[in-house]
Parts: sequence; structure tokens; C-alpha cells
Amino acid sequence: MSNVARTFSTLIQREIWEHRSGFIWTPLVIGGVLLVFLVLGAGSAFFWQLKIEGADAVAEGALKLAETQVPADKLRLGVDAFLWSTALMWQSVLFIVLFFYCIGSLYDDRRDRSVLFWKSMPVSDLETVASKVVSACFVAPLFMIAAMAIGQIVLLLAGGLIVIAHGGSAWKLVWAHTNPFPVWSQFIAVQGVQALYLLPLYGWLMLASAFARGKPFLWAVLPPVVFAIMESFMAFTTKMTFSKVIWEFILSRFAAGVAPITFQANFDDDSSMQAGFAGTRFAANFSDVLGRLGTADLWIGVGIGLAFLAGAVWLRRYRDESTS
Repeated sequence: MSNVARTFSTLIQREIWEHRSGFIWTPLVIGGVLLVFLVLGAGSAFFWQLKIEGADAVAEGALKLAETQVPADKLRLGVDAFLWSTALMWQSVLFIVLFFYCIGSLYDDRRDRSVLFWKSMPVSDLETVASKVVSACFVAPLFMIAAMAIGQIVLLLAGGLIVIAHGGSAWKLVWAHTNPFPVWSQFIAVQGVQALYLLPLYGWLMLASAFARGKPFLWAVLPPVVFAIMESFMAFTTKMTFSKVIWEFILSRFAAGVAPITFQANFDDDSSMQAGFAGTRFAANFSDVLGRLGTADLWIGVGIGLAFLAGAVWLRRYRDESTS
């Protein structure tokens, strides 16, 4: 391994060690919280006293109807919808973690003066900033995906045991229709596009982090909001229209950070209800996400993000180490 690769690997390990609570423990905590909610929600069904024909309680009756009357493809769609909904929960929390990670990435070491130590080491400012970008775009998502996979396996096992406790067949209703590998593989593929699409956001946050002498959150949030308001105001006063180019650019990145994959619900013509299940198909539009690779919006954003990151490197090189 070359010296450059060894140095960069050490910098990545430093980011993981310093931010292990956000990168590692937060995704695991999300799985624990989801498991608690699943158990609590299922446990409350034991107290339902309403009757259904041939069953002692609503939960038991619903499970019996599902076993006999709900088609296998709809049960499979239900399991897939569960996997995607929980995956988006992990993704949303990770995005919040990375948002604040980027804001503090180049400010915190100036605040605690540890930047003096790192600048005494044979590590360039470019390598330091690059390690933080790679950590945000790839390292943290990999930890999230690993925690998500473990958490979803535990949730599916727990869900099956809960079905058994309510008198249903875990194999017929859950486990026989479970195939998480397509979901995981598609989610991993999406993360690469996600990294490019969010690069201007991460770049701006790091630029603000390198620039701010105090309150980096305000420096990160207020300037784009002010520019967006000014754009809308100027367009309204000159053309009596509302221009929203900056708003759309900002909000599209935030929306992609929370939910990189969109969902559509298409309802069948048959409006009959079977054990509480409507004729609904949930489709994950991966083509929309992967199709961004061929859009000017993505590559313009990448160029803007690289410009922001270049500014962050320059500021880190010439900025006074103090934060006051």
C-alpha cells in the first residue's frame, strides 16, 4: 500500500472513530426502536376483544382470513413494502446525521484546536476534506446498510414470532414471501447515485463549516434561504412571476436525502377489501433514480459541489485556526 493510500485510510479510520456514535450506533439504535414499536403494536392486539366469525379476536381472525384469501403476490408486496418503509426510516435518520456531520466537519477541529495537531502531520488539506466527503458519501451509508440488513432480519423474525403468537402461520404469511436481497442490492445501487446527487449539498455544508468562526449552522442555512427569497422577490417585482430555481435545487436535494426512492400506489379496479388489504401495488421507481445519471441537473450539481469543496480546501489552508 502506498503512503498516500495508507494516509487516506488512516484519515477514514479517524472519521469513523470520532463519529462512531452517528455512523455506527445510530443505525443500530434505529433497529432497536423499530423492534420495540413492532412488539408494542403487536402486543396491543392481545387486548382486542371484538369477535370475528371462527376466531376469538380481531387479530386472530384477520390472520386466518389473510392465510386463506389474500393471494401470495399481495403478501409478497406487503413484505416488500415493509422492507422499503423501514429502509427509508434508516435513510432519513442517516441524512440528518450526515447533515450535521458536514456542518461540523471543518469547524469542530478549529473549535477544539485539534486542527493544530493535524496540520503538524504530513496530511494535506485536500486529503482531509476528501476523507470527510468519502465518509459522508460512502462510509456512513455502508454502515447504515449493514445495520439495516441486520435490523430487517431481526424485524422479520420478530414479526413471524408475533404472527405465531396470534395463532397464524409465520411461514405462510411472512417468511415464505421474504426475499430481502433484491431490496438490499437495489438500495446499495441507489447510494452511488445518491452520493453524486447530494454532493452540492455536502460541499456547501463543508464550505460553511470551513468559513464559519461561530454558529456554522446559521452560515450553512441562512445564505441559500436569503438568496432564494431574493430570487423570488426580484422575479415577482420585475415579471410578476415567482422564480423558484434556487428553491427547487435546494428542496430537491433535501427530498433526495430523505427518500432517494419514490413510491407510487396504483389501485386496482376491484375495490373489494380482503382482510383489510386493498388491491394496491407499491412500485419503487429505481429507473427514476438511476435515470438521474443522464440528467444535466445531476452533473451541474456535481460541478457546483466540487467548486464548494475546492473553496473548503482553500479556506482550511488559509483560514486562521481560531473560531473567534
